[in-house]
Amino acid sequence: MSVEDTPSGTDRDSPERTDGAGFPWTPAPLLAIRRDSRRRAVAVVAAAAVGLGLAWVHWLGLFAAGAAVGLVSRTLPRAVAAGICTGTVALALTVLASPSMGTGEFLALSPPAYVAVAAGLLGPGWGALVRGVV
Repeated sequence: MSVEDTPSGTDRDSPERTDGAGFPWTPAPLLAIRRDSRRRAVAVVAAAAVGLGLAWVHWLGLFAAGAAVGLVSRTLPRAVAAGICTGTVALALTVLASPSMGTGEFLALSPPAYVAVAAGLLGPGWGALVRGVV
């Protein structure tokens, strides 16, 4: 069957063909979460909380946080946006958790602060790209 023969004009294995919920090899529980908006919202919050907990222990937790929110997101662009939002929350928590340093002082540490901001935003965003596979 060619792309032109399909009813919606998309390939039969594309995510759009499965209502944006995933690929044919996506696990059924994950499909159920992606299709139900209430379950998806709870799963995104839970995944972000677990991922941020992991990030508190090690910086690779930022990547895991992005992957976790990405897996339960409905589409790839939403997954990346959720990953970047999770990174923003992680950065805000980092600044708020520091008892002796405010936002201005944090940003005054030029090179280390830039690396921290880049890792905080790009790590979860990169991890969320796992949505494009599952």
